[in-house]
Amino acid sequence: RFNNSLDVDRVMWSADIAGSVAYATSLEAAGVLSAAEAGQIREGLGKVREEWASGAFVVKEGDEDIHTANERRLTELIGAVGGKVHTGRSR
Repeated sequence: RFNNSLDVDRVMWSADIAGSVAYATSLEAAGVLSAAEAGQIREGLGKVREEWASGAFVVKEGDEDIHTANERRLTELIGAVGGKVHTGRSR
């Protein structure tokens, strides 16, 4: 609970998703992600974006901030490749 900032930073959902899309594209350009993996991540993040925009996104226990919430949902949607969105990335 000490690190939980989701109540404050949830308003940044769109910026966080845009940053993750850009980062996935950079990882693809660097050869860290395959084109298929990067495409899955971008598509999955699009679905996460739609959920936030429509009010359907469900926050769950363990979502301590906007980034972990988005990554958790991305991984639920596309599987383990979703976890690669933070490769080499520090919050």
